[in-house]
Amino acid sequence: MTVRAALAEGSGALEGSGSGSPFLDAALLLGHALGVDRDRVLASMPDELDASSVEAFRAFVARRSSGEPVAYIVGYKEFYGRRYTVDPRVLVPRPDTELLVEVALSLLPPVSRTGGGPVRTVRCHDAFTGSGCVGVTIAAERPDVEVSLSDASPAALEAARANALGLLGRPLDARLGDVLSAAVGPFDLIVANPPYVTRELTDRLLSTGDGEPRMALDGGELGLDIYPALAAQAFDLLADGGSLAVEIGEEQGPAVAAVLESAGFGGVRVHADLAGSDRVVSGGRHAVR
Repeated sequence: MTVRAALAEGSGALEGSGSGSPFLDAALLLGHALGVDRDRVLASMPDELDASSVEAFRAFVARRSSGEPVAYIVGYKEFYGRRYTVDPRVLVPRPDTELLVEVALSLLPPVSRTGGGPVRTVRCHDAFTGSGCVGVTIAAERPDVEVSLSDASPAALEAARANALGLLGRPLDARLGDVLSAAVGPFDLIVANPPYVTRELTDRLLSTGDGEPRMALDGGELGLDIYPALAAQAFDLLADGGSLAVEIGEEQGPAVAAVLESAGFGGVRVHADLAGSDRVVSGGRHAVR
């Protein structure tokens, strides 16, 4: 069987499985079976495959057909130009979450010196860190910032710690705790990608064999259960002038903006992603309540 024939077979098998990109998925899975990247696969269409590679590829396609994310099968997901190790302990990083990183970077204060004295330490906390993709990316983009992580899942924290070491070459302070209970302020910035999927949609997603952790998805009946506690705790942990940025579902902008305003945040703003959907809400602490 040639590479071209394998891709045709694999993408055909994935057509009716709920995959939104059957050919891309097939190319990634074939690359994983061969130990090469997707571009190498696409450049090798006429090449013949050995029997063991075909067998491995078909096994991967079967797993994908059952609903398992490609990222879990290949063991990684690209995010903000870096490769994060992922498995069923953590949510698969989404491209939309890159907007949370961009907003966060825009809200961080620049490196500052006061009268030739020492550099002031800028501090950022990433709650609901999961794979660590948001906090680790911020630490990579702004090495001067002191970044800490937290999650309510011990297994997720293990994954985040491993990604920090692998991508930064150093550990980040990663603590177990619900919402912001493990965070030790004050912070200049708090970021969070909490569970915001409605319970009904979470049930549907998991019924397809998706395999992602429920606690990283299920935000309650309306997907909004976490935001009031998150906003209230963040306000108390932020330094005056600090900011909170949270990811949201595409129809949750007004509701989450109202939650931040009720918690005392000013300058609340809803940020849209490239598709024009609400994706991030941010606000600043400008005065003590």
